[in-house]
Amino acid sequence: MSNQRKSGTSAAATAAALVGQAVALHQSGRLGEAEALYRQALAAQPRQPDALHLLGMIACQTGRLKEAADLIGQAVAAKRDVPDYHANLAYALQALGRSTEAERAARNALRLRRPFPEAANTLGNALNAQGKAAEAADAYRAALRARPDYAEAEGNLGAVLRSLSRPDEAEPLLRHALATNPALTEARAALGLTLLDLGRADEGETVLRTVLAQRPDHATALPALAGSLQHRGGDAEPAYRRYLTLEPADAEGWNAHGLALQAADRITPAAEAFARALRLDPKMAAAMTNLGTIRRLQGRAAESADLQRRALDLHPGYAAAHTNLALALQDLGEEDRAEREFTFALDTDPAQALARFNRAILRLRQGRLTEGWEDYTVRFNSGRLKPRRPFNIPEWEGGDLAGRRLLLWAEQGLGDELMFGALLPEALTRFPGAIVECEPRLVPLFKRSFPGTIVRAPTRRPTDADCHLPFGSLPRLLWKTAPVPPPPAGWLKPDPGRAAAWRSRLDALGPGLAVGIAWTSQRITTERRQSYTELRDWIPLLRLSGLHVVSLQYDGREEEIAAVESRLGLRIHRWADLDQIGDLEGTAALMANLDLAITVASSAGEMAAALGTPVWRLGRSDWTQLGTAVRPWFPSMRCIQPDGGDGIGGTILKAAQMLARLCQGDL
Repeated sequence: MSNQRKSGTSAAATAAALVGQAVALHQSGRLGEAEALYRQALAAQPRQPDALHLLGMIACQTGRLKEAADLIGQAVAAKRDVPDYHANLAYALQALGRSTEAERAARNALRLRRPFPEAANTLGNALNAQGKAAEAADAYRAALRARPDYAEAEGNLGAVLRSLSRPDEAEPLLRHALATNPALTEARAALGLTLLDLGRADEGETVLRTVLAQRPDHATALPALAGSLQHRGGDAEPAYRRYLTLEPADAEGWNAHGLALQAADRITPAAEAFARALRLDPKMAAAMTNLGTIRRLQGRAAESADLQRRALDLHPGYAAAHTNLALALQDLGEEDRAEREFTFALDTDPAQALARFNRAILRLRQGRLTEGWEDYTVRFNSGRLKPRRPFNIPEWEGGDLAGRRLLLWAEQGLGDELMFGALLPEALTRFPGAIVECEPRLVPLFKRSFPGTIVRAPTRRPTDADCHLPFGSLPRLLWKTAPVPPPPAGWLKPDPGRAAAWRSRLDALGPGLAVGIAWTSQRITTERRQSYTELRDWIPLLRLSGLHVVSLQYDGREEEIAAVESRLGLRIHRWADLDQIGDLEGTAALMANLDLAITVASSAGEMAAALGTPVWRLGRSDWTQLGTAVRPWFPSMRCIQPDGGDGIGGTILKAAQMLARLCQGDL
């Protein structure tokens, strides 16, 4: 044997011995000492495959992934028939995001050994990262067939099935994986997402919060939690802000954050978020149309229309942009073009409920009742109103009611309930035996107003009715064409005893007109702000002589009232023993004795008018006038509208002038 061969054999033996010593240290967790011995082995035999492989594994364990892939790759090049080398190379490459190379290495491992659950799991990860979710699921299943207790593979399979829109299959897999190994953070995050997909938002949010307690920087759990909170009307903004601190270059995240800010009526920050999304992705049509919506809310309708057109240039046929362009055109007074845009949106996406709802409002404002009420049927799906109540009985479509009992139920807020309720006298005549469910505070008033009718608060699962109909669907059946038959004036009946008591209290104020006023709303948003006022705007009216002004502002506003009283040296009447929110019987008894009520768009005005009290309603013409100069729902109501470009303040001056003439007997 030559000296050269003896030297090579000696070097190989030395390297093997060093690797053997290092393995024991490696297995006991003494990585630094093991690494030193592996390097000595490589100094003795530079291409020693086990030393390269195991040194690469230490690099992998200590987060030096690029070095790990390089070392294990050298081991594979030195000895290509070891399946573990290929499997661990695949793991390192996948951790580096080099999914195509990882897939190739994992497949090499599986060609050399089958079954090989770890390699199959890594193959699934590589395929999933490339968007090949169905193939990834097959790989995870192969891993589980080889090793049924492989919790990581089971969690990965659950996650990929969830991504394939199969949450019912995903949930049990994820729960079982977590029961086996509670430390699987990604499986827990996937479970949270799955529960959200299944509509179990409370459970899903709880799971996602658990994930974030363990990993505050989890980039999937944060936006998912924020999105769920936003969908449910919660405060999503902190979660989005935290996420965007971690991922500031995520244009989709900024767009979602903008929507959350808009939902919270934080209009200026919302505009900044949408603008940032567009800086990151100038071709993001969703952010473009959302920014356009903000500009419309800011009163910049022409700029809004331009942004919507640019969104449509980026994404032709984008239904949301057509809808938002229509709204901008409507603000610009171009109603015909607005209607065409709403229709374009529906042609593109027949399920675009918001477009159809807004087209309904446009048509109703024009007095086109048949078309308008037909479009209005989608209101519960538009996102602009409260959701439809769930029922265990079908909705009535207007056919023959023979042998069936109808349940009529109130929808939306108190003002809408009273407005649509104006059709109840006719409805109860046409549909005898119908049951009425309304706001609990209104039950006594409605019982008195509709004697012989079952009136009650909402029930969960009614057992005494065969079909149902929301109040807002009554006009589609009863008011198909204009002009509509006006409801009876004063259909809402106050308690006679309480009304008499309030008559005495108002008489005690002395000679003069008792005039109730309501000047604002409990819920003011940017979109609604122009419809409301401050009490100080009413000073020209409050200074008139011969008045006893009564506050119908149900939310109190004591500081605002006291400031105006002090400034003018007068009294705005309110009574500590009347809760205008909780005690609607008492409120109705007071309103029924007023000589006049002057209100902005408010449930106070609706109730006073339903009682038959004369009401002057201040504000711009809206769809509830159904194309007329009045509001047909309330025969005792008069609409006072601003001139031209004047704001609502101009209507207060008009009302003051009219009231002065009334006091002088000229009206």
